[in-house]
Parts: sequence; structure tokens; C-alpha cells
Amino acid sequence: MRALILSLFFLILTAGFVTQARAAEETNFVVTVKARNGMFIGTAGGGAQIIIRDRRTGDIMASGTTYGAMGDPALLMADSVKRDAVLASEGTARYEFSIEFWEPTPVTVSATGPLGQPQNAVTVSEDMILIPGKDYTAGNGIMLELPGFAVDLVSPVPNQKFKMNPKVPVTIEANVMTLDGSLVEKDKPWPPERYQVEVHVYKDNLYITTMELPYSEEPGIYSANLEIPMPGIYRLLVTAFDPVTKEAGMDITTVIYEE
Repeated sequence: MRALILSLFFLILTAGFVTQARAAEETNFVVTVKARNGMFIGTAGGGAQIIIRDRRTGDIMASGTTYGAMGDPALLMADSVKRDAVLASEGTARYEFSIEFWEPTPVTVSATGPLGQPQNAVTVSEDMILIPGKDYTAGNGIMLELPGFAVDLVSPVPNQKFKMNPKVPVTIEANVMTLDGSLVEKDKPWPPERYQVEVHVYKDNLYITTMELPYSEEPGIYSANLEIPMPGIYRLLVTAFDPVTKEAGMDITTVIYEE
């Protein structure tokens, strides 16, 4: 008799749990993407592509692009930032969305950007657990950080042809920005003397030389004259490197020297 009573009690409890099964709950999210040692990546940089993927199934739960302003430099570029500091301010670039789900879910949140500089776009991701009904919008939201630089080769243009003349150098000119779109310039948080900007020269698949590109005094611009010794097709790889944070960016072009 006692066993029968316990069995009936268990069945009643089980039935109660079944009837109280959790319904899918709409949960709001904000994802922000910040350039390392810089500001937020938004409209000015073409935004960052956000993907939230269920780690168990591989299904995409949400995807979109960050839009908005780069943020407040006084907050972002302060000499010291406190732990758990809120860096996002009103209007700061973000991707806002809602998901309906009913149980804690392991996901991968990834960001790729800046979309306006595809030759320097990088992807970072973070694994985390999302819980229905929790607050993912306050403060910085879910904040990811992208390393690197946006390097644009201004001159020469791709596949530009030159008549071979060892006495006439080609001008290498590159524009260097942080991934949020901030120019490297004097009296700003990104001083030009901090960064090492170089051109690496290859003929076919043979390495020829590496040459420094000095800062030109024009915001973001580094340039130098390069002498080409013989005819051929040359690849020019311009890189920017931060020896402190170990970040880098690159752009590539090809020039053709004819007899």
C-alpha cells in the first residue's frame, strides 16, 4: 500500500511538471563591437557583421550589423578604465535584436568587421551561455573587441604600369586608421610615431626588400619613394604594426614595370 501511494505521488508531481513546461520567452539583446585600443565600430566603418549560432546544432539564432556612432572618446580613450566600466554611451554603434528561446543555450557570438574595409576585416568570437529572460541590453551589452588596423594603399593603384627607369622611383602612399575609422595623427590617442609602417616588396615569388614608410605629416598618411631595379611584376604589401599591442593591418597591390 505504501509503495502504491508513493507511486501515485510521483505521478502527480510528474504530471505537474509537464503541465508547467516552460514556454519560449522573448529576450532582448544588444551586441557592441569595439576596436582594440580604439572606439566602437559602427556606421563610419561600415559596421560589423554579428552572428549568434547555437553551438549544439549550428543553427543561426540571429544575425545583423552594428550601426551608430563611434562613442565618447573621453570614456573610451581614458588613461585608465575601471573594471566593468560602461563604455557605450547614447547612440553608440550596436546591433539590437530579440530571440525567443525556452532553455539556457550554449552559443557562439561572432563579429566580423569593419565591413567598410574588407581587406582588413577580422573575425573574433566568444562562446557563452544565453539564459531566457536575462538582461543582455544594459551597460555595454555583449561586447566584442576586434584587433588590427585598416590600411589603404593610396598609390600606386592596382596593376599600374610603368616604363622601366631605375632613376624614377614609384611613390608608395598608404592611409592608416584604427578599425573604427580613426586616423593616425599627432595630438590624438593614436600618435603616428607609435606605429611601424612598412612596404614589403616581392618580384614574382621572390622577396626583394622591406622599406619603412615615414609619417608624412598629413593625418593617416605614410609614404616613401621606392626604386625598382629591373622590369617585372612586383607585389607591394604595406603593413602597419603596433609593437605594444601586437596588432597589424595590411593592404596589397601589384605594379608592372615594362622594358
